[in-house]
Amino acid sequence: MRGPKLTDEQIRHFKAQMIKDGTPVRFLYRGRCLDITTGVLQHKGINVINQRHYWNFAAETAKEIAKNLGPDVRAILSN
Repeated sequence: MRGPKLTDEQIRHFKAQMIKDGTPVRFLYRGRCLDITTGVLQHKGINVINQRHYWNFAAETAKEIAKNLGPDVRAILSN
């Protein structure tokens, strides 16, 4: 099963917004960690230390990414 993913245009848009010291974030789709560029989902219940994290986005950008991926995607920030 795959989840939603960003389009090539969206990837370019969000890459342009990357910053050096961003907030660690992971994206969850129906309780499973999501790779936002491929739609690949990690197994449900996998330890958070092994979940895919993105490090170079501001919190607001991460929330915008989740919104673009659809209503079932949440940005989980690790402050």
